[in-house]
Amino acid sequence: MASKKFSISDDNDLNDSYSKRSPKGAMIRSLILPGWGQIYNRKFIKALVFLGGETYFISRFLDLNDELRTLESNSVVSASDIEDKEQERNGWGWLFGAGYFLAMGDAFVDAHLYGVSIDEEFSVKLLSNKQKSRLSLQLQYNF
Repeated sequence: MASKKFSISDDNDLNDSYSKRSPKGAMIRSLILPGWGQIYNRKFIKALVFLGGETYFISRFLDLNDELRTLESNSVVSASDIEDKEQERNGWGWLFGAGYFLAMGDAFVDAHLYGVSIDEEFSVKLLSNKQKSRLSLQLQYNF
């Protein structure tokens, strides 16, 4: 007799919660505050990572913006130094934006997968063939 290898959890409480996980709702929560969608999906460590990361990215952006204003008010500083500082500041801004959208996408996907359990009979492997310079992904499911 074959057992279930890929299923929605049999726990009644989890099934009730599963039916209440809205991918759109999770994504909107992460739009409002990075990490909130992960909390909604009960992924607490991910929530801390996203919230902490986004806080760090925006604080670096704001610090560099203050430094840039100081440099711009100083007549001794060269234009190339100002441009370098602008690029550094903008880089942190891009990281903030990318992290924001990543948090939204992660919350959306986690809400879709909430309550799905995968047995150890399911495996994913990344294989490399150095002779042929190839990478391949192997998905294996044992029945």
